Amino acid sequence: MVEKVTYIDGLYNFRDLGGMETDSGHIAPGLLYRSEALAGLSERGREELERSPVKLVLDLRADQEAAMLPDPDLKGIERVHIPMLDGAMPEDEGDIHSRVSQGKDAATLLHQTYLSLIVNNGEDYVDIVHRTAQAAAAGKGTLIHCSAGKDRTGTSVAFILTLAGARREQIVADYAASQANLSGVWQQEMIDKIQQAGVEIPESIKPMMVITPPELIEEILDKVHDEYGSVGEYLLAHGGKQEDIDTIRQALRAD
Repeated sequence: MVEKVTYIDGLYNFRDLGGMETDSGHIAPGLLYRSEALAGLSERGREELERSPVKLVLDLRADQEAAMLPDPDLKGIERVHIPMLDGAMPEDEGDIHSRVSQGKDAATLLHQTYLSLIVNNGEDYVDIVHRTAQAAAAGKGTLIHCSAGKDRTGTSVAFILTLAGARREQIVADYAASQANLSGVWQQEMIDKIQQAGVEIPESIKPMMVITPPELIEEILDKVHDEYGSVGEYLLAHGGKQEDIDTIRQALRAD
């Protein structure tokens, strides 16, 4: 069995989802990973990632985000850009203050962002599942990331794990773990980079950079279930293929 990768130097929110319990076994290690953007990789971290089972990186950042802090080139690893949330996230200081002036605090903005993802990015989730399924069927690991690795990445991973039959409480716990990983050093480094670009972030919405309230991912999973019947049906409604859904369940599990 592939050994689980637990640490990559320079990344704060990296993890292998292998080992998570399913309804009849567990998620196989070496096939599904998540993290924040890869610009923070050290040279050692690059080498570690290149030696890992990861052969595909799915970058979910909007074009502007990806251009600001591009991922490094990694030998033997394919990178696919699937931009999500163009226009949904604050793009500059004026936009930020406009949203704050409307009384939108961090929790409210985050909630609205997730609702936007579900409504507007169904085809992107289909693409993410398709590419992850193809890689897993070939025994190759997929690393999914956005900027922090908690929202676009968090919902994508939650959907994939749900398709694979992972236990809901473990999916929620994994989602919630990002807050502790990102708080502190990572958050301050990001604030510094944003301020260097000339954008001042109001204190009231700085928590949006790190918070991952368990009840939010619970709400999103419940919403998808209530409106579509299941995550699988949500994907099918947005052009997904049953073959990919079946492959996720078969390839990611070690029963």
